[in-house]
Amino acid sequence: MLSVVCFYTLSILISIPFMRFMRYYEARFFSLLVLSLASFALSYFMPFKFSFYTCLIAVLSISALTHRNFRIDRSEIVFLVVFSFFTLLRFLNPDIFDCEKLMDVAFLSAVLKAKSFPPNDPFFAGGKIDFYYYFGHVIAASITLMSFTEQEIGYNIAIAALPAYTTILIFGFLKEFIGEKLATFGLIYSIFSGNLYSVFDLIRRVLFGLRIDFSYYWNCTRVIKETINEFPYFSFIHADLHAHVVAIPIKVFYLICLFRALNDKKYSCLIAPTLFAIFATNSWDFPLMLIFTTLVAIISKNRRYILIFTSISVLFVYILYSSMNTPSAKPFLVYDRTDLIQFLSYSAFPIFLAYSYYLLDFNKKKLLALYILSIPLYLISPILTVLIPLAVISVYRITKSDFFSIAILVGVLSFLIPDFFGIESRMNTVFKFYLIGWLFLTIPACVKLKDLFSRCRPLYVILVVLCLIYPIFATPIRYNSNAMTLDGMNYMKNLYGDYDAIKWLRKVDGVVLEGGHMSYRYGGRVAAFTGNPTVVAWANHEVFWRANGLELAKRLSDVRKFYTTDSCEVMREIVKKYNVSFVFVGYEERVLFKANPEVIGKCFKKVFESRGTYVFSVY
Repeated sequence: MLSVVCFYTLSILISIPFMRFMRYYEARFFSLLVLSLASFALSYFMPFKFSFYTCLIAVLSISALTHRNFRIDRSEIVFLVVFSFFTLLRFLNPDIFDCEKLMDVAFLSAVLKAKSFPPNDPFFAGGKIDFYYYFGHVIAASITLMSFTEQEIGYNIAIAALPAYTTILIFGFLKEFIGEKLATFGLIYSIFSGNLYSVFDLIRRVLFGLRIDFSYYWNCTRVIKETINEFPYFSFIHADLHAHVVAIPIKVFYLICLFRALNDKKYSCLIAPTLFAIFATNSWDFPLMLIFTTLVAIISKNRRYILIFTSISVLFVYILYSSMNTPSAKPFLVYDRTDLIQFLSYSAFPIFLAYSYYLLDFNKKKLLALYILSIPLYLISPILTVLIPLAVISVYRITKSDFFSIAILVGVLSFLIPDFFGIESRMNTVFKFYLIGWLFLTIPACVKLKDLFSRCRPLYVILVVLCLIYPIFATPIRYNSNAMTLDGMNYMKNLYGDYDAIKWLRKVDGVVLEGGHMSYRYGGRVAAFTGNPTVVAWANHEVFWRANGLELAKRLSDVRKFYTTDSCEVMREIVKKYNVSFVFVGYEERVLFKANPEVIGKCFKKVFESRGTYVFSVY
């Protein structure tokens, strides 16, 4: 737990210089963002760890000179409570194992071990991570180094820190409008909430005597056919350290930043680094955030400054994008349409809140007329019937210079666009865009909670109860173990001596040959936890990233041939072909290939052994 304390303490200390020109809760997150951005830029010229600690020392030195009037704000309680809660969850089940966790820790390890950027591709020896937006893993690496720990623990601290940063940002912002008590309700609506499907699914299971099991936890994010429909709370407890999760607090900060930039020039300066960070973390968010910025500039008296710093950001985005190789990121027209019932099963709560933002002061007859006029649009896309009235009202209010209507319009667009346009796949377009919709519909509506509660308190209290159903029932399903550690490799201790061998391999550099055929499970675990690239792993992802199916097939075949042959000559040809330094024989290699360490030991020198796991040196 010392690592947790180290990170928490440093996270406060690095924010001190930024509190001189921004609010406490803004500085808490922006300080981490700036530290990560500075380290990211310098790492193109030097090792990442050196660049990070250089930047950290510089920021701490400034903190030491400017700490005199420093005071901890009451909103820090929110950060501490949420951070402690998610740390406890990861303490119960820290495993970095299923879904895309191994991929995420692999990128985190690659960043930590990078001699320069872009980092090595851990799943494709000889390649670089120049096909993927990996800045989110740089933020996670920054948290890991601030914790003075290894990646298997730093991963889990980062997973706990992201919802904590998100909640302090939302709470601090909302309390300026509605006070601390109602700001807490705002946190429930925006972050600590399930969707409408989770309510109906629970009722169905209770009525029919069905178990409330893992399927309840999971199915709530697969309600729209052939797509992924995560909402913030699921993303946080699911604990993939994926781009869309790291991007959540960045988007929330950007919303706050643009709100300030309307009337405060100094916040316009923050647009450039934050908008760039959004692209570098989760590029799917960038187009809508650019639209958001442009619309804010139109109604702002600081229009010139906003556009200048937006242009600077776009320039750096172009430079970064020009260095990337993204064969799968192709736009296309979508002809599938979202079913209205499925859509509302996901989005009913955010849409209801967004309409609530307008119901207090918008003519009810005009709203009814808009609904009637929108009914024929069902033939184009069913979801237009509920979204177009909201879009029309928000556009009208934008003409009255209403900032929050711009956010709501962006939220509406994030739901509409995937029904007509996609990037890479409709599944992922819905996945990424809908998270924007959730945040950008709920947060603006929460600004008016004081008025909403005064008019119809019982209705919004009932909504709170409905929102909390998923967190209450799904959280113990997701975290039903009692590991009592933050070591994400803890599960490996029962898989031969893989745990010890991986720890040993961290001390050396070079390509490692391992069995990486199985994605989403245990394949590629050596590369993932050491940062040393393997010949091939997670091929179903690599083929999307690189569009190199033939090369991947050759590598997969060569790895299988290596572990199944008795010929030293064949083995030496394969390790020479891929510049392999070490050969790993552990649990996965035995399961997949029935690998025999005695046969391999006749050809290469054994340099490590632990409980049936072996590491051989090629040289």
